Formats: sequence, C-alpha cells, structure tokens
Amino acid sequence: MSISTTVKRILITGGTGLLGVALQRSAPQNIQGFSIYFPERSLPVPLPFPILAADVSDRIKMQSVFEWAKPDVVIHAAAIGSVDFAEKNREATRKINVGGTEVVVELCRIFQSRLIFISSNAVFDGRTPFYSETAPVNPINYYGQLKVDAENLVQNSGIPWAIARPILMYGWPYPGERDNPVVWWVRSLENNQPIKVVDNVFSKPLPAWSCAEVIWALIQQNRTGIYHVAGRDHISLYQFALLTAAVFGLDSSLISSVPDSYFPAIAPRPQDTSFDTTKMETGLGVPIVGVKDGLLKMKAERPDIV
Repeated sequence: MSISTTVKRILITGGTGLLGVALQRSAPQNIQGFSIYFPERSLPVPLPFPILAADVSDRIKMQSVFEWAKPDVVIHAAAIGSVDFAEKNREATRKINVGGTEVVVELCRIFQSRLIFISSNAVFDGRTPFYSETAPVNPINYYGQLKVDAENLVQNSGIPWAIARPILMYGWPYPGERDNPVVWWVRSLENNQPIKVVDNVFSKPLPAWSCAEVIWALIQQNRTGIYHVAGRDHISLYQFALLTAAVFGLDSSLISSVPDSYFPAIAPRPQDTSFDTTKMETGLGVPIVGVKDGLLKMKAERPDIV
C-alpha cells in the first residue's frame, strides 16, 4: 500500500448530494477540490469547493468541466436516487445513471483521471446477507439494475477505478435535496406526527461522513476494486427509528411498526442487503460507526437550515 501525499485535484459529481457535501467538508489537506451540481436547482448555502452547474449526461458541458477541474481523480456520485422514480421513469433515469457514467468514464480516459464510482446496496436481492464484495449481484428493481449496468461500464473501462457501495446513508441534507429516513423521522416527531416504520426490513445504517472517510481512504491509499461501506449495527428500520427518537429526545410512542407490505410500493425493495464490512475495516483501516454514535454526531451538528 502506498499513501499519497502529493496534492490531488479532485472532481466530485453530485456536489450538493448527501455524500457530495460530506466529502467536501471532510476533504484532506492535500486535496484541491472541484464540484458540479444539477443545473435545475439553486445553491442557498455556500459549499467548500468551487462548483459549476452541469448535467453529467451532457458530453459537451462535461468536457468543459474536465478542462476546468483537470482532475487526477473523479468521484462520480451524481445519480437519480429515487427507486420509485427510476421504476416509473426508466428512460430519464438511464440517461443520468448509466449515460452520465458513460460520459464520465470516457472523459476520465481522455484526461487520464482515476475514477471512484459510487454504487449502491441495491445491486443485491436481499435474500442472503451478509454480502461480501465477491457476492454475485442480482438486483430486483430497475434502479438496482442501472447500478449494475454502470458498475459494468466502470469495470470494463480500462481506466484505474474503485467502486464504493454504500448502504442507507443518513445525515443532514443540503437545502432542497432529498430527505433520508432520519431527517423525515425527526421532522415528523418534532411536529408530534405519528409515523409508521417497517419492522421487517434490515440494514446497517451509515452516516454520510463515515462514507466520505472511506472514499478519501480509497483515494489516499490508491486503492482499486470494490468496497462495501456500512455502519456497525444490523437493525430493522423500526429499531433505527426508535433509536433516532431516543437520541433526539423525541416521543417514541408516536412510532408504530408495520410490515413492508403495509406500504404500496412502485418498485420492489430487498429486505436485507446488509454488508460484510471486513474489507472496509481491515483492508482500508477505516473504523466502523455504530448507529447511536452516528446519530449523536448528527444531533450535535444540526444546521440552522434543514
């Protein structure tokens, strides 16, 4: 293993997303960062890296982005993240999630950039946890299939690459970005709204800042290959919601458990895609974070605008 100490130019796609913001806020000293965001949104809060508006599927615009950033490494986090949107809007989602990856891969090849691709636990069917990096993929919804297709593009690209597969990330989103379960639970409980949470879907929830730590380790240690990124605790969503209420001092009696069949879903969801994190812990040396510790940090860092 070689540790990189030279200054690296890093381009992050999806710079206003949960992971994109966490990456910027935790960037090592030897990073010169650049970022892009989707053109149809606004930027109400300043971000650490210089940022441009660009659609990753726009080849001409992305060429100018690469000329601007001249990246040594690209962290490709931009994607449509809604599983149900993907199921209903297949062409539009493929254009971004696969077509955008094609554009990024091509430009990485031209600019001789290394690529860190952010994938998902949705590449698995959820029937046989805990999944290692060598487990066969078998998505059960269209979003997961697009992640598999994009992973295949990256792996067959001929450029230096690493793939990170995070699971159920949580944290405070950038204003106007998608909520994650913790934010929705906190908002609802603070407004004394009863909520129903699924008790037969399991995960290993991951704070966004912990995922960012893994990505920076991949870059600093010049790692290649696939890495699973998750938290320490294997719990149901219902247990996760109860712990959220406890940490934030909210009324847990407002939370009731239901099976996943209670919610009509447009896209099928796997019940347990939890990861084996041995490679993350021993291979990268990144500590694994428990849910309570992640929530306590989130509570302490609550922004003025949520």
